[in-house]
Amino acid sequence: MNVADGAPHPKVYLAHASDDKPVVRPIAEYLIRNGIEVWFDEWEIEPGDSLRQKMEEGLDAMTHFVVVLTPKSITKPWVAKEIDVGMVRQVGGESRFVPVMIGLDHKALSPFFQAMLCLKIDPTDEDDLKELADRLHGVSRKPAMGSKPRYVQSAPTGLTGWSPAALAIGRHFVEISTHAMSHDPIKTIEQLAEETGLGLDDARVGVLDLKDAGYLWEGRLPGHVAADCALFAEFDEAYMPFSPAEDARTLANKLVMRDDRAVYTASLAEELEWEPRRINSAICYLLRAGVIKARTALASAPWRAVHLIRTDRTLRFARNNA
Repeated sequence: MNVADGAPHPKVYLAHASDDKPVVRPIAEYLIRNGIEVWFDEWEIEPGDSLRQKMEEGLDAMTHFVVVLTPKSITKPWVAKEIDVGMVRQVGGESRFVPVMIGLDHKALSPFFQAMLCLKIDPTDEDDLKELADRLHGVSRKPAMGSKPRYVQSAPTGLTGWSPAALAIGRHFVEISTHAMSHDPIKTIEQLAEETGLGLDDARVGVLDLKDAGYLWEGRLPGHVAADCALFAEFDEAYMPFSPAEDARTLANKLVMRDDRAVYTASLAEELEWEPRRINSAICYLLRAGVIKARTALASAPWRAVHLIRTDRTLRFARNNA
């Protein structure tokens, strides 16, 4: 386990029974190897030192009081006194109290400890020792919070009023459409539910919302739907890296500046350096507004129309949006 540079090192007072040294020593060694300062009596007290003074120094400096509870230590009066000090410091907000059980059943503890969360470990188990070290370092076991699902996110500007399910389905259609053509693509309600994370009933209602508003086409086989022109015109504005409204103004200006009333869509796209997906979205916007007419053909792909035909409404639209 790595500890971030500059992060404060926890300081642990390791309370235990002398008889438990063989099982406590590996714990102390693991903790100190992993960035935790440990007060372990056999490392701190030299011949001639005052036991009381040394222990008080360790207790005063600690951030965590770790008591090792074993069948032996729970019977030792000296360990009980150390526990009293540890509890007083926790109540005073000076340190954390961390009880650790080894070879002991929770039922064998006093009522005082039974009311506490005690960490049961095996000092020979690397994973158990790591869990203890993580707790002392304050490593959270809580997973990082992710993003909200699409279907519960706030509606973008311009799309308020739609149900969360309708927003999720509309967004999904515009993001997976290759060219914003008719029937590009066709999806079943079951597929939409699976691909958006919506429940099946929510997907049905979302499809119904969009269909009733004229945003989805439904095939002869019920439950098979695709994005209609209106959906690209409105939802692309929120979810695509271009603006159908702005592009529609540009496209209308191009049309009114031409001598010919009918212009090849492909030539306009080449002149504007727009991909089919982008110009088709602008065409959808203009068709929805009734500003242009479109001449289509069975083999018009990837263009939504072979020719775009300007009308007087095109001229008015261009002037009003100049």
